[in-house]
Amino acid sequence: MNDTAPSAEALRAGADRLISALAAHSDPEYRLTVLKRVVRRLGEDRYPLFIRLLGVVAESDDTRAQRLLADTFGTALRRMDLPGGALSSWGATRLPDASGPVAVSALSGHFFGATPRRLLGPVEYLTVWHLQRTQRTALGAATFRSALSHLVALLNRSEDARTLYPQKLAADAQNELEGAYTRATRERLAAIAAAWRDGKSPDAVAQAALDTDDAPHPSGWVVRDL
Repeated sequence: MNDTAPSAEALRAGADRLISALAAHSDPEYRLTVLKRVVRRLGEDRYPLFIRLLGVVAESDDTRAQRLLADTFGTALRRMDLPGGALSSWGATRLPDASGPVAVSALSGHFFGATPRRLLGPVEYLTVWHLQRTQRTALGAATFRSALSHLVALLNRSEDARTLYPQKLAADAQNELEGAYTRATRERLAAIAAAWRDGKSPDAVAQAALDTDDAPHPSGWVVRDL
């Protein structure tokens, strides 16, 4: 996301264009293509802007727009193809094995900071951004809670999204092999999944995520808003 935050008017205009683009097509699969194209055109560094656009729709009183957007995420979840953003993997960069001479080839671009990344859906992105060290300045707890609550409220407009997203998060919370999530992040994802699956309110789902946090950000972390 650019350092210059877009104005409220610009965000509303962007959200309106997004909904208009989705509404122009009746095919759910094509709507998903449109949504992914929007994310791609924004670019990797501006995925937070995409999340803010989702928040604008969530905070509106346009239930038709909310349902349209949530149903498109439902399609994405059925296809296991969420429009995602990239964050640095927490364990991706490691020193080469020091048991012997270090070959120049071992000092790859990954070692010098170009760490492998995986695409994360909006809920996972917010969670990792808030809790882990990534290429971004950490996301503050209050902003994380607000953004997650709005996102859950939006996705609840679709039965598919409301059912399938918690299932995905629960599965992600069990995965220890990819290196994308720390143990604390997996616990957070599991808490979100459980509260969401149990039908708790969006605010309660967001609070459940924070209630699992047994420690604040380490000393020296700088946090920011979305």
